[in-house]
Amino acid sequence: MMGRIDNISGAQNNSAVDLPKGVHLVAGPQTLEAIAGLGRSVRAIPCGIESPLPLGELSGASIVVIEVDPHSRNSLERVDLLRSQLPAVPVIAGLADVDIATSRQLLRRGVSDIVALPFAIDELVTAICDTAEQTASEVTAQARLAPFIAVLKTIGGSGATTVATHLAAQMAHDMGDHARACVIDLDLQTGDVASYMGCSPRLTLTELMDAGGRLDDELIRSVACDSKKRVDVIAAPAEIVPIEDVDFEQLMRIVTAARRLYDVVVVDLPASFTNWSLSTVFAADQTLLVSTLTLPSLRHAKRQLDFMLSMGIARSAIQIVLNRVEMKLFKSIDAGDAARVLRHPVLATICNDYKLLNNAQDEGELVGEIQRKCRFVKEIAVLSESLAARLEETR
Repeated sequence: MMGRIDNISGAQNNSAVDLPKGVHLVAGPQTLEAIAGLGRSVRAIPCGIESPLPLGELSGASIVVIEVDPHSRNSLERVDLLRSQLPAVPVIAGLADVDIATSRQLLRRGVSDIVALPFAIDELVTAICDTAEQTASEVTAQARLAPFIAVLKTIGGSGATTVATHLAAQMAHDMGDHARACVIDLDLQTGDVASYMGCSPRLTLTELMDAGGRLDDELIRSVACDSKKRVDVIAAPAEIVPIEDVDFEQLMRIVTAARRLYDVVVVDLPASFTNWSLSTVFAADQTLLVSTLTLPSLRHAKRQLDFMLSMGIARSAIQIVLNRVEMKLFKSIDAGDAARVLRHPVLATICNDYKLLNNAQDEGELVGEIQRKCRFVKEIAVLSESLAARLEETR
């Protein structure tokens, strides 16, 4: 802390403060006078409270400090615009009157920190440096986390669990000899991932949800059932539980811990949206919406897709997978028809090999363990490759 104070003193003697590069400060001319001592350490952009946000001048910003008047609708809308147009850039709000209600309002809007106006240089420097350090640590932590895939079924019987389990194994295979995947069964009432994978878990998701602050890597390993197929399974609760009875924050702690331990994490979600399942889709790197080519399934897929888009989930983060596609010469509906109905491209199609899948599930095996060279296995491999490309594009 003393180093920062020394730097501040130096700044007032026309030396540059040792601040992160790319700090932009948007405020009225009088407010900017208070930061004259920072010299060229920040880029000052004169802009009154009621003026439009100068987005063009904020390109290249690493941190934006902006004067905010909570009584001005335009001022608050500028904060929202900043967060939507520059989501990766942290925002520090300058307030003339700092109170708890306003602070909470701004924090809910995505502001990283709040400083009082008029600016005190030492407080401003501390806020900027703390925000930069926090952002750097979050980026580093995020870089270490494995890809997180959510699999969502349109209706029961769409084969989403089959897709989730086979995709997890294929992605682990594609990642190298020692890579492992984890499938977390979040279909709380009808989840069947463990039986699909031939697992007999002693512990389930319930133990992890109940662990609270005791959750750690060792507990994750003890609950995860080793299926010996490069895939571990965290099974759904043994007893039926209310579908809304999920603490989302604890769930994300579980997912994050799994992402540190494994090379890819896949969650199998219920068909019905809840607050926590929608939040899980928001948190995922990619979401696969698994449908069939039947009219009821496509109808539900359209409703789910429209709902997710209306909630602000990026279209690029949602992928359509058509499962159980019949290998017929003449079909009433094909993948092209589905894409037109959904107004969304289809990432992959998976064939319907009912007998082979049933045999594999009866034995608790993946199809590739029974018959490696078949169309189903090849199409799962294509799905894995296509999804890996989407993950790379959105990194």
